Amino acid sequence: MKYAAIYLFVVIVLLIVVLIVEPLKTVAASSLQIGIPEAKARRFGLIIDVRTPEQRSYLGYYPNSIPISLEKLKSEVPLDISNKKTWILVYSNGDQKAQIAAEKLFKQGYPNVRYIQETYLSLMPGSQ
Repeated sequence: MKYAAIYLFVVIVLLIVVLIVEPLKTVAASSLQIGIPEAKARRFGLIIDVRTPEQRSYLGYYPNSIPISLEKLKSEVPLDISNKKTWILVYSNGDQKAQIAAEKLFKQGYPNVRYIQETYLSLMPGSQ
């Protein structure tokens, strides 16, 4: 009986931790979107393009951005980013791929990852 009570206590504590900590991660991840003015003002150490190679080839890309497919990001972080504090910007074509990629990187320990909902053209000098 004594062990059953201890076991029950441990299970309850673990459930409480999961119910409290996991939503906090989700809330933080959902606040990763950045507006174009702020994105233009911030200096990013890495810019990731999660569009397909065809989209990148046909539509162009932001200078010095690194193409990484969303599928690849879902299974691994294909870059050796040794400094987890590096500011990372993720973009796609205005769809949810950039958000999904940013949340994935955030959950993998990159606290300074942000995404833009707009296309890379919004970042170009002279665009509004």
